[in-house]
Amino acid sequence: MAGKKADATAVLLLAFGGPESLDSVEPFLRSVLSGKPVTEEQVQKAKERYIAIGGKSPLLDITKQQAQALQKKLSRAYGDLRVYIGMRHWHPYINDTLQEMARDGINKAVAVSMAPQNSKASTGGYIKAVTEALEEAATALEVDFVETWHDNPFFLQALAGKIEKGLSRFSAANRPDVHIIFSAHSLPQGLVENDPYVDQLNETISGVLDLISPHDYSLAYQSKGGGPVEWLGPDVDSVLEKLAKKGKKHVLLVPVGFVTDHVETLYDIDVVYKKKAESLGLDFKRTESFNDSPEFIEALSRIIYEKLEKSGVSA
Repeated sequence: MAGKKADATAVLLLAFGGPESLDSVEPFLRSVLSGKPVTEEQVQKAKERYIAIGGKSPLLDITKQQAQALQKKLSRAYGDLRVYIGMRHWHPYINDTLQEMARDGINKAVAVSMAPQNSKASTGGYIKAVTEALEEAATALEVDFVETWHDNPFFLQALAGKIEKGLSRFSAANRPDVHIIFSAHSLPQGLVENDPYVDQLNETISGVLDLISPHDYSLAYQSKGGGPVEWLGPDVDSVLEKLAKKGKKHVLLVPVGFVTDHVETLYDIDVVYKKKAESLGLDFKRTESFNDSPEFIEALSRIIYEKLEKSGVSA
């Protein structure tokens, strides 16, 4: 039985979004906080972070580059298969992108969030946003989600390559002593109860450790929010302090929960954690983000190939 034609099928990349200028920081925060009050202090602190990385988030530009590279890659097998972008908290919003897809005659889409590990806050949030937008628009467009790809072998291989490249930045003599910190976005403890997030983080780490040279490692969390709730830990700061007390000298941070550069990598890691590590006398480096690197686009295309085949879309 022949599969469905791909000419009415598309791919939808889902990402968090980020302000494109300092003027858009406040409305971006209002979207993220979903109606909660946004104080002037919060806005100013956020602006300071974005000023430190160039005055805006590079997330949209990089996601566009990923989409273009992925579309070129997929079109070799599927012809004119378009790749769209939808953001949760900034333009182009998911709702607007879905309306555009419907106007373009798309009747089926494979959606993948740019978060390898599944959680209620990440993938769950994207699924909820897409589902609500489809119901509101009353469109015939069907969206099939790639709910997780944390242990995809092509993703793990690409991650292993980034780690080995990061390790190569240390001297040959020091390389065996490098401690690897895998970092991921912290979430409220209550949110991850009965949630696959932490297990999938550990599965990603276990899978990639099988592909690289042996190293001591830790899983740590970063970029936690405020409020009275308890957040996942340990945080990166405390792990750096612990390593320094133990006499460790060389640290490679691997942002295993992030695939694209944005404020959590360019500021939280490259500015805050680097300064912290240096103050502790640590030789601190981090792996490059995937962004639109060929090995990541290859992995992403393989993930989407598999989903398209399961959805009955023929090449």
